[in-house]
Amino acid sequence: MFMYKEKLKFFFMKVFPLLISFGILLFFCISENNFVTLVKIFPKLNFFYFICSVFSMVFYWLCDSAVLSRIFQGTYNSFYDYIKLTMRSQFYNSITPFNSGGQPSQVMRLSKTGMSAGKAISKLAQKFFVYQLCCVAISLFFIMLKSDSFKGKMIGFSFLITVGVIMQCAGLLSIILFYLNKERVMKIVFWASRFLQKIRLIKNAEKINSKIENQLTFLIENDFSINCGISIFVYSFLQNIFLYSVPFFIAKAFGLSGFPVLDMLAAQVFITLISSVSPLPGAAGTAEGGFLLILGDFFVHSDIAPAMILCRLVNYYLSMILGFILTFKDFKSI
Repeated sequence: MFMYKEKLKFFFMKVFPLLISFGILLFFCISENNFVTLVKIFPKLNFFYFICSVFSMVFYWLCDSAVLSRIFQGTYNSFYDYIKLTMRSQFYNSITPFNSGGQPSQVMRLSKTGMSAGKAISKLAQKFFVYQLCCVAISLFFIMLKSDSFKGKMIGFSFLITVGVIMQCAGLLSIILFYLNKERVMKIVFWASRFLQKIRLIKNAEKINSKIENQLTFLIENDFSINCGISIFVYSFLQNIFLYSVPFFIAKAFGLSGFPVLDMLAAQVFITLISSVSPLPGAAGTAEGGFLLILGDFFVHSDIAPAMILCRLVNYYLSMILGFILTFKDFKSI
């Protein structure tokens, strides 16, 4: 009975969300013969810009690997091992809700080197802190600069963008404040949890408070620090820019011209913020819908869906496929 429940839980937590993600992609491929249209258009694409979109993802992975090599300096002798660690995270993030599987999988891999789980978690939390800080900075920049230009693209745009920014900032601010003043932060957490319990959004405030305090204390006790080298911030910033550049190169591959580069980057930033509210792996459905609505005016109507499919193949499914190959190869070598 226990094994049956575990298998059922595994199916609904891991397999079912992934099936939905593939199902949504399949729906867009079949709908209005979009995939057939893409196949017909593909030979006419500007392959230079298409290759640039692929290389944007490659540089995204390499920047991530460079950050890992600096944070875990001396753990591996070869930079290729850090690339495998990156792609392992990419694969597990791709198949789990809210990109939640990447870091636990990296902790497991790092434990094979003899590193304690506490140290691995603390160092990965530092990496997350820097990456998230860059995400927030870039998001706020484009919100201030370009949000008015995109408000009419979809219903509830401002609300979804606000929720996305709050989700990006919440963990970040908690870490910063806790790092600076643990007691004050926990007072805020206690107050917030009691309030949420009063309005019946949560049931056991004390249990949640204890869990949050234990998790944050765990990080501090394992030498977590928000102080790191400037190179980590630079690589994390570039990593974001390379990811946000993929739709720009896809648009250029379809022969589009005359649009500001900042507009295309802003569009992908907003798609990412909106997609962050989706629990499905790869923000399936939300990412595709956001692309069609926000970038719809950039493309010819008949090209927008094929462009979206191609973009998702590059910036999501390519990470999943290569991540799976390197992770499976890694398993065989252990």
